[in-house]
Amino acid sequence: MQTVQNSGNFTVFASYSSKDIETIKPILERISYIEGVKIFFADQDLQPGEMINRSITQNILNSDIFLLFYSESAKQSTYVQQEIGVALGHNKIIIPLLLDETKPTGMLANIQYLDLSVETKRPSELERLYNFIVRNVQTKNQNQLIGALALLGIGYLLYKSSKDQDEYDDCY
Repeated sequence: MQTVQNSGNFTVFASYSSKDIETIKPILERISYIEGVKIFFADQDLQPGEMINRSITQNILNSDIFLLFYSESAKQSTYVQQEIGVALGHNKIIIPLLLDETKPTGMLANIQYLDLSVETKRPSELERLYNFIVRNVQTKNQNQLIGALALLGIGYLLYKSSKDQDEYDDCY
């Protein structure tokens, strides 16, 4: 998979069965072109010798969105089930993407999914996903800008207060 090396601050964790890799690659590639998005894709990002469970858990915790590529293979995958548990346990935004007729059950049953299994629905469902991610990237960037401006404002007030105190001390 050719992806843009994007040092974005909005992270998407891709959870999938290795049996579905060829199906999900084009989807992840399209998402990777959204400015500011970084995707954790285990088959590409895990390094030789790396502790798999630790790395996957850390990347889920650091993610903004957990994309769950759901299929019968994913349902049967121990790793995918563990990843779902970590994401649920840490209140991550989970977006199930149905790759076949297998529907999420249990704790995932009440989560709105996107159905990619029906070829005629696929383009509009992928557009919904793409737009959702773009909106979330923009919101996160705006919130970070507001936070930075607030810190600058506080810094200015502290500087001004210190300067006023110095002027006051000089007068007396």
